[in-house]
Amino acid sequence: MFDYHTHQIVAQGGFFNAVTRADWEKIAAAPDPMMPCFGLHPWHAQGVDLGAYAFDLDDWLSRHPSAGVGETGLDGSERWRDSLDAQRNLFHIHLGAAFRHERMLHVHGVRAWPEILEILRERRRCGTLPALLLHAWNGSLEQAREFMDLGAIFSVGLRELSHPKAEARYARLPVDRLFVESDDAPENFPRAVALLSLLRGIA
Repeated sequence: MFDYHTHQIVAQGGFFNAVTRADWEKIAAAPDPMMPCFGLHPWHAQGVDLGAYAFDLDDWLSRHPSAGVGETGLDGSERWRDSLDAQRNLFHIHLGAAFRHERMLHVHGVRAWPEILEILRERRRCGTLPALLLHAWNGSLEQAREFMDLGAIFSVGLRELSHPKAEARYARLPVDRLFVESDDAPENFPRAVALLSLLRGIA
């Protein structure tokens, strides 16, 4: 079963997401069935030369036609909220690149899903919304439906599936919209698959 969000090479294959710009070379060289995703995590948004970065990202996506864009998004937690302006600017660069190159955007959100939703709705109104994967999804079912209206799919790992609200959040999402991820812990992937199957009542 494919890993929908990972930062390491995994045997079953997965979307191999960058955290920093220094990751791109390693990600590009990963063997099949890994799928590279070029981006810059919102934790590293501060101090980025946006013009140079946008040019660099376009170049790498042009040279790697199967690559996605990620990891990107917004993190409004206490530790990172001071950089939210920089995060927003970077998120818009990633959104634009994903749309222009027709790639999936891999989105990180912490205490920021309502703002992310509004940004994506504006993109749809402008006709520039790319395909979306919301990683480590932990919002409500009602909020998930709003994102699904934008075409989004979701990935979850052991942390999300072990939460007391997991059944309420995930059991009723369409099977073709919810997938398993390992994030930084590939060893947890089999347990996450088993938990999601149990939650859905699948043998």
